[in-house]
Parts: sequence; C-alpha cells; structure tokens
Amino acid sequence: MKILFINISDKAGGSAKAAYRLGQALEKYHHAKNLFLVRTKISTDKNVIQTRSNKITGTIERGTNILLNFAGMQYQWLPFSPKTILRKASEFKPDIISLHNTIGGYFVTKDLIKLSQIAPIVWTLHDMWAFTGNAAHTFGDESWKEMKTGHGENKIFPWIGINTGRWLLKQKKDIYNHSDITIVTPSKWLYKLAAQSPVFEGKKIHQIYHGIDLRKFKRLPKDKVRNELGIPLKAKVLMFGADKLEKNYWKGGKELFDILGFINSRANEKLFLLALGRGHPKELEQFNNFTTIFPGFIESEELLIKYYSAADLFLYPTRADNLPFGLIEPIACGLPCITFKIGGCPEIIKNNKNGFIIPPFNCEIFARKVLQTLNDKPGLRELSRNARKYAEEIFSHSAFGKNYCDFFTKILKKIY
Repeated sequence: MKILFINISDKAGGSAKAAYRLGQALEKYHHAKNLFLVRTKISTDKNVIQTRSNKITGTIERGTNILLNFAGMQYQWLPFSPKTILRKASEFKPDIISLHNTIGGYFVTKDLIKLSQIAPIVWTLHDMWAFTGNAAHTFGDESWKEMKTGHGENKIFPWIGINTGRWLLKQKKDIYNHSDITIVTPSKWLYKLAAQSPVFEGKKIHQIYHGIDLRKFKRLPKDKVRNELGIPLKAKVLMFGADKLEKNYWKGGKELFDILGFINSRANEKLFLLALGRGHPKELEQFNNFTTIFPGFIESEELLIKYYSAADLFLYPTRADNLPFGLIEPIACGLPCITFKIGGCPEIIKNNKNGFIIPPFNCEIFARKVLQTLNDKPGLRELSRNARKYAEEIFSHSAFGKNYCDFFTKILKKIY
C-alpha cells in the first residue's frame, strides 16, 4: 500500500508525532511505502519532502499567509506549497492520502477536491479547525453546530482579522461535499464533536487511538537516571513539559504558576521541578520551596525517557487538547499524571488509577492532589504500575498501525 502523508511537520508538535509514528508502524508491520509532504522538515528522512524549497519561498509564503489571514481569507491561496503538494501527489500515485494538520499556511483548503481525485483522503483531525470558522479550539462554544462562529472566535489561533468565519464554514461544507474524504479522530471526545458538525453531514467518521513504541518508551531504573541527570535520589520530583514555557496559553501558563504557587506555600520540604521546554519563566524563580531544573526543549526521545523515568509525578494543566502525546508518553514510562478534565485527557488518565483528573480549572484542588500524592509512596507505586499497564492495553504501536491499515483497506475495498 502506498500512502501519502500531508502534514505541517515531520517531527515538531503532536500532529507530527502522530503522523510520523503512524508511518513507522505501517511500514514496519504492514510493509507500506510512505511519502511525507510537510511544510517544515526537521528529520533527515529521505521520504520526507518539504513543500517550501528554500528560505526565500518560505518567507514569501509566510507573508502571504499573514496578509490573507488578516483579510479573513484563510488558506484561500498560497504561492508555493500547494503546487508542490499537488505535483508530488500526482507523481507518487498513492493508494491513500493520510491528511493531518492543515493549519500553518501551506495547505489550501479547496485543494481537497483535487487531491481526492488522485486518491481517497483519510483526514485525521488533531483539533477542531476542520469544523469551525477558523479556531483550532472553541473552549466550549458550540456555535459551529449552527454553522455560526462564537464571539471573538476570529481571535483564537489560527486567527483571522476580518471575521469571515461563517463564510469559511459554508465554504468548508461545500468543499467537503465535493471531496472523497473520510474523517478519523484520535479521541472519542473529538469524535462526538465531529459527529455533530453540519459540515461533515454525509461523511463517515471513525475513531482510532494513537500508539507509541512501548519497547522504547518504558520506565528506566530511577536511581540510575537520577544519578545521570544530577537529581538527588531521595528527592520528590515533579515534571512539566511543553514546547514553550513562556506565554503558553494552551498548556501551563497562568494555571501552572497558580498550582506551583499553592504547592510552594504548603510544601513542608524542598521539591524538585523539571521544567522541560523552550524559555525560562521568571515566575518560577519566586518559588523558594522548589529547586527548578530547566533542561530546555528536548528533541532526543532517549533523553526525554530518562526525565520521565526520573520524575515522580507529571503535571499537565492544559486548556485545550485532543489526545496528547504529552500524557501518553509519560504513562508509557510508568509516570503518573495529573491533568484537567479537558478534551481527550480523561481517555488517557483514569482517575485514581494511573493519575488524577481535576475539574477545570481548579488550581487549588490540583495542587492539593499533587501534595497528597507525593506523600503517598505506596500509592505512587501503584499508580506507576497502572500507568504502564494502561499504555500497554490501549496505546501500543502495533495496534496503532493495524487499526489504520485495516481501516485504509476497508476504504479501498469500499466496504466502510
């Protein structure tokens, strides 16, 4: 089976991890031949092609995207990437097009029609953008159910200047009606939303969980990795991770600082905090009951696994999420997590089993649960065992590949 993947990146971000790991699973277990077309290439994989040929075309296309977004003409036209995508798709002649994150100023929405004439499209949604005016998440607003946009939705990423959200929604519906697309959602949460969307009327929607290489992502001996990373063996260690640590509205941000502030004022001993990501927030310097380590943004999975293995508890105070690898990875390494009841997070973290689910956005309850859990060593060990077990049951790499392969086969045989 020949599969063309289209995505914003091959390595950066959750959608990139999902698509690239899916490609690896399909190639390893089902002998698929893959080609990736991405806006931003990070790997050295020869089967990954960047849609922008050089820095000059990248600069021009970014500028064009900004101007069109400001005018409310989001993803109506772009000068370079769409031509590359259509040309490469025609040359590759895929059996299936696996479409992922189309946000980011490299993909023109109406090209779904042309691409679906080359091969059936299976569009894996990583957020709500496909069925809203312009927003990746609407934070509870359900105006999209009536083909409308919520108040201020145009200011949500990826923003538009002139609020053309209703027109964009109607255009999406028309494009989808003329395209051979099937929708996949990684979480049951997003499935339920997509199934209620008027833009997907008449389209088939399926849910498939992400998967991860559990032979790689596993718990390493805590004493060994703490010695290697310079973390005291008897320390109580919290961990938080995000792409950006500063001014991150989606993950962390004000909620993280409020939680840590409450913990700082109640802790009766010094705690360690591993803050993984770009940046060095000054807010963290005020917490005198924390020894904070800033390893930066970690690209190496091997090193990331060591940090997961060194920590006692993972904090994930997210505002919006689908089925984040930011929770799947730590539980695979036996690291219990605490998060808010947001999106698909409760599908990864089972309350009182492999972590805790906190009502959004109750930072005091979140912080109290952190302190309570840190002081319960037998409970932590049980949570850790359950975390790994649940990852093995639900998020295996082989099941990830098999579920998609079976689904692609059904589409090609027209039995779905």
